[in-house]
Amino acid sequence: MDTILEVFFLPPMAIARLGSSDTPMESFTWTEDPSVFGGDMTIITPQVSLEVREDGSLCPDLPQSIRFRDGKSLRPVAPFFELWVTVQSGKDGTVKEVPLTLNLLAELGASTENIRYRITAGNRKASFRTGDPACSYTAMVEVAGQDCKRYPLLGYSRHTAGQAPLVLKDHPIPLGHFQVMRPTPETKLGVDLSQLRVRFTPAKGKVYGPPSAIAGPASGLPPGEAAAPLSEAGRVYEIVPPENRILNENTVWSKYILGREYDDALPSDSYDGANVGDNRSWGVVDDSCDAVIEAYLAIASERYVATARVLVGPPDFAPDRRPFYSIADDLADRDLDSVQVNKDTEQVTAEEIQDLFHRIYETVSLMSLDSARTRSIRENDSDDQKPNFPGMPQIDKRSLSGEDVPYVDKSPDLLISSAPQEESISVKRDRLPYKDVAHFVHTPLTDIDTLIHFFRSHQRHIERLIRPPFGHFHQLTDNPPPNSEPNPDFRDPRILRDKLYDMRMPPYMRDSDENPLSLTRRQYEELMALVKLLNEPQAK
Repeated sequence: MDTILEVFFLPPMAIARLGSSDTPMESFTWTEDPSVFGGDMTIITPQVSLEVREDGSLCPDLPQSIRFRDGKSLRPVAPFFELWVTVQSGKDGTVKEVPLTLNLLAELGASTENIRYRITAGNRKASFRTGDPACSYTAMVEVAGQDCKRYPLLGYSRHTAGQAPLVLKDHPIPLGHFQVMRPTPETKLGVDLSQLRVRFTPAKGKVYGPPSAIAGPASGLPPGEAAAPLSEAGRVYEIVPPENRILNENTVWSKYILGREYDDALPSDSYDGANVGDNRSWGVVDDSCDAVIEAYLAIASERYVATARVLVGPPDFAPDRRPFYSIADDLADRDLDSVQVNKDTEQVTAEEIQDLFHRIYETVSLMSLDSARTRSIRENDSDDQKPNFPGMPQIDKRSLSGEDVPYVDKSPDLLISSAPQEESISVKRDRLPYKDVAHFVHTPLTDIDTLIHFFRSHQRHIERLIRPPFGHFHQLTDNPPPNSEPNPDFRDPRILRDKLYDMRMPPYMRDSDENPLSLTRRQYEELMALVKLLNEPQAK
């Protein structure tokens, strides 16, 4: 008889996306456009999708097209999680990973009655800023393995005596739904429907606030600058719909002010009320969340636990554009060995770097470099010290201009002076010159032959143009002065210049902690090693 060694979920982590439609998105994957004029651009291709029937059973289907919305309602992304097991054969002792199915459960002398599930979903963003646990809100549901009803996740603020809960139990915030799928002994379209699965469906993408969250102005001004009078701005918006003004107004979240009395969270301006007036929070939260799904399998005297995580985010408004820096890249940077680039691995490495530059192009196609540059220069100016050093790119309005040579060398349109009276005619004609130039520069680099030629002819330029990632702990010195000159090979978060924005690639992009974004350490090392290898003298 086989023995279970481990129970686990696949995938162990997934991203769900908010949407107000009652119909979730179908499955799709990324492929390259095969058409003559496709230019190898990324497109999406439908994959076998699972439709959930009323009784919780599944019906596989291969959609002909992908629909992202029903009318004005966006479809949510609602991931499935499969239960798998690592089993050891009772005959020869071999170990393998297999899906947990009805047949396997029966062979083990068990059934779905031996399984229980628990999901815990929560939003702690307001609690993280204020330091008050009563400003978080969570929901927890436990479901038996044979219970295939769809359960709502109703979040409210757990609290103790003397604490003011943000979300009252009588007026919870829906955080989505959880459902155990009903396994059936059949296979359709290559999908084994007897496998055990659960599904998480995220919430609608709504915002909630206290009774005072009625209307407010929009402002893009930096902290400390007064917003324009409403009569001049003319941009007053409803903060929260009347039916969603259900939060407790007497909490610290409605009194929170950026950088005052509380440890500042980064990015600091990512809450409703920031950059408006005195930066006081409007007390608003949303129905996004993170969730942990657990499965408990009890067989004889053994108890096994599987865990998966769900991250809930906004809709993906560019699903055919891949990020150059993803969670997968972060995990690879943490778990995989350092890159070894040599003649034997040159072709594989070049293809990986080409894919990286293809993703960089896709990211650039979604952003306004002009807007990012303006924001970054403004944030640099907010620091009174603003240190810079000879040979480094500019950090003020001269950044990415004719005064930022040798970093600027790819297009005459960028070789302009920062002085308004010296602007070229092309800049006056085009309101977004940097966006167009970024597209012009990155398009050729999606072709591998062009990319290799660029690496062979611009080694020094590439080495200084790519922003290095933060260093490993063993590379950092003890207590460096904040105004120290940066190391060219890695950054130190304690050195002020390493936290200032400039035009180094990726230009002006902001990491989740409000520092300038870089490639991952692994991406950076692989790129630099390939460039070095391509420029080594060739043996005759």
